[in-house]
Amino acid sequence: MQVRQTQDAVSRSFVGGGPGVIYSGLIWIVTGFVYLRSDVNMAFIVLFLGGMTIFPVSALLSRVLFRRPGLSSNNPLGMLGLESTIAMLAGLFAAWLFLPLQSAYVLPVAAIAVGVHYFAFATLYGDKTYWLLAALITAVGFAGIYALDAMSGAMLFAVGAIELVIGLILSARALKS
Repeated sequence: MQVRQTQDAVSRSFVGGGPGVIYSGLIWIVTGFVYLRSDVNMAFIVLFLGGMTIFPVSALLSRVLFRRPGLSSNNPLGMLGLESTIAMLAGLFAAWLFLPLQSAYVLPVAAIAVGVHYFAFATLYGDKTYWLLAALITAVGFAGIYALDAMSGAMLFAVGAIELVIGLILSARALKS
């Protein structure tokens, strides 16, 4: 299989990754509301547990709602999404370590971990839009540390909005092809 063929197969199976990005955006928005009603601890729990459901929910949506075939087990790019997710989980663990030390950094560091993990998706899906998504979320995470009031919740809604918009673009593009 050629690289472009394997990328096309991944994109076809997961609707360009759009449903997963949209679902992740919704999780960030819910996290923002939880943060505003509760605290950073509860918000991080919601973000982490919601994040654990992204792959199964997006795969289910791709199969049931969009009637896409599953990804072949011999697709060499099939593991790239998992590998980048493992790196993201390490970043989320680092974010969690900030809870007792500097809780204002927890959610921005989580955003950076999520943002950085999207860079590999440009190779996974063969779509450089993921570089934009990764850069925007990573920048919002850094802004949450350095420029914005990280505790305002605005950063959480910004990440969610970015993912919703780009997820819709990715989905629309994949459904056209």
